[in-house]
Amino acid sequence: MSRDKPPLNPPGFLATQDLKDRGWTPTLIMRFLGEHDQTRPNGLRMGRRRLPPVKLYAETRVLEVERDDAFLAAQARAADARERAERNRAVRDAKRAALLEAAVGSYTPSVHPEPLRKGAVRKAREPYLAGVDFALDRLRREIPKLTASEEARLGELLRERLDEALAAAYAWYPAPHSLPPEQEAAPGRKKGKAKASDWREWDWD
Repeated sequence: MSRDKPPLNPPGFLATQDLKDRGWTPTLIMRFLGEHDQTRPNGLRMGRRRLPPVKLYAETRVLEVERDDAFLAAQARAADARERAERNRAVRDAKRAALLEAAVGSYTPSVHPEPLRKGAVRKAREPYLAGVDFALDRLRREIPKLTASEEARLGELLRERLDEALAAAYAWYPAPHSLPPEQEAAPGRKKGKAKASDWREWDWD
């Protein structure tokens, strides 16, 4: 069964995505081009439903507008606004990430070493997972407007804190962000407490 080829724009026409690739925004399209000139079938589907037709604009009309000084000025302002928005979003994301890092610092797991077989990572971690869940529930209440991705990141950071504590308690426990065994054993690289060959014997389950 052959797959349908994605539909192509007819000669002399540009799709909305083509305009966006050329620096157009929806506002610019509406202001300087207005109603589209033609449509073509959309090759994308959402489940069994085909998406609405793709709007097409005559290339000659687009090129004419792109030579207009009013359009060029508006496009430059739109690009500046987009750059400012991206910078502001990056600053907000960095502040939010720092907030999560600081919040996780309030979780300090207390590990009591047990006589476990070397490499019993799961058995070493299991008694403290409830504490991770408790800490996560507390941070959910304390941090306003927590998103799903931020909650997942918090869980990841809390588990890293637990693994750091377990690595300090058990010489064989792999520390977070530790290098793979083959890299640990590379010439000229400082080795940790565990030998690379030990990893084959560890009980990761």
